[in-house]
Amino acid sequence: MKHIFLRVVVYFGVVIVAFTLLIGLLFTQFNQSNIVGTYRTQLNDLAKTVADRVGKFAQTDDRVTFSNYLAAVEDFGSSRRSDIWIFSNPAAAQPLGEQFTNVVPEQLDMPDRMEFILSKAFKGKIKSYTSHDNIYDTDMMHVATPIFDNNKEIIGAVMVSGPMSMLSNTVTQYQKYMLLCVGLSAVLAIFLSLIFSRQLVRPILRIDEFAGEIAAGDYMGTTGIVRRDELGSLADTMDELAEQLAEAEEYRAGVEQSRRDFFSNVSHELRTPITVTKGYADALAEGYIDDPGKQAEYLRRIQDECQTMERLVSDLLIMSRMQNPDFELDTEVINLIAVAQDAMRGLRILMKEKGLHGEVTYDDEMSLIDGDYDRIRQVFVVLMQNAIKYCDQNTSIRVHITKSDGEIISTVNDHGIVIPEDEWDQVFDKFYRASTHGAREGSGLGLVVARNIVERHSGSISVTSDAEDGTTFTIIFPETSENVLDLESEM
Repeated sequence: MKHIFLRVVVYFGVVIVAFTLLIGLLFTQFNQSNIVGTYRTQLNDLAKTVADRVGKFAQTDDRVTFSNYLAAVEDFGSSRRSDIWIFSNPAAAQPLGEQFTNVVPEQLDMPDRMEFILSKAFKGKIKSYTSHDNIYDTDMMHVATPIFDNNKEIIGAVMVSGPMSMLSNTVTQYQKYMLLCVGLSAVLAIFLSLIFSRQLVRPILRIDEFAGEIAAGDYMGTTGIVRRDELGSLADTMDELAEQLAEAEEYRAGVEQSRRDFFSNVSHELRTPITVTKGYADALAEGYIDDPGKQAEYLRRIQDECQTMERLVSDLLIMSRMQNPDFELDTEVINLIAVAQDAMRGLRILMKEKGLHGEVTYDDEMSLIDGDYDRIRQVFVVLMQNAIKYCDQNTSIRVHITKSDGEIISTVNDHGIVIPEDEWDQVFDKFYRASTHGAREGSGLGLVVARNIVERHSGSISVTSDAEDGTTFTIIFPETSENVLDLESEM
């Protein structure tokens, strides 16, 4: 990242310094043009003034005054190292008289460009040019302007030649100041580029550091960058990525834990029935049991153990699926009364064998929830099977369903073995059996499966038990938001 920082500093510095140099050169050129233009205007004004006075002197034929004026003008020009030449226009109808001129063109060795601006002045135009003068050893500016008579006829021309040494000194001085300003600007530019580059690179460095944290498996942090630009958008994306990776890691850990729990549960619970089954089978296979009655008993026990293992594996698979984050319920609007009645009909034979009476009562026939029909039925089957297993003969199993404050509440009640109060919460733990249930068969997973199903439906399940009122499991589901009238119209 140091390379990026140095590159940004160099790029910023080069751009700002180049921009400063360009502005300096433009201003220098502009100032130089402005100084030259101002000086040209001054020479033009001087030439026009002389031309106007000479024109008037020529019209009045005031030679004495002209001589004095010419002497003053030449003294002025000499003091400023300037030449003021007055020419007669030979092409004019009444050219300027020789007594009003101070130079004869034929006696001068004029450069071509001087002859050119002089010829233009004879045509009524004001022209100028700059050249190096060997006599003064400096650059000179030459300006030529026409002399008019009263009839606006061009009778001559005035040419003023002025040195540009002072202008050159002024431009040079200005360039020195400008160079100083450019140097200071360059230093300031480099300083600012360091600051701006640091401000620009700092979030990049943080994003790079955060990416390293993510690569190392730490998804809990954030970039901490709040900006309203592309870097801010990138930082937000990195934060969102970390959050999604954290969720994915949590999901993966959940799946892995479910897998480990499943295999742990299977190995733990199947060890005993497999050992027992193998013992009975080995005894039969080795011929230790000759009595046909004993052999039949052993085979029946093997069959019972196999049924136990089958039921255990089925409960473990259901519990593992329910705990898997990928598991999805097939929800629809269902009537909890119909589900309870269906579950009880499936257990009528078992209830009849034990002389039990079952009934489903309700307060409102439209007790609707959003749920998976088969899973909710499984909850009632588990609770009713437990009631059949642990209740006394010739008693009743009652299911009652009611509404209260947007909830559907169902209870499953039986009279039989009482669950101690300090064990009410523990009966929903895996493989837990109440101390009062003795050695009665069961995997200890039925209530765990029931609780998982209920919680997947955003509900809750609890138990109370005493000798007078019996054992009561209470299930609470949120009532569906489906409009009951719309549902009835569809039916």
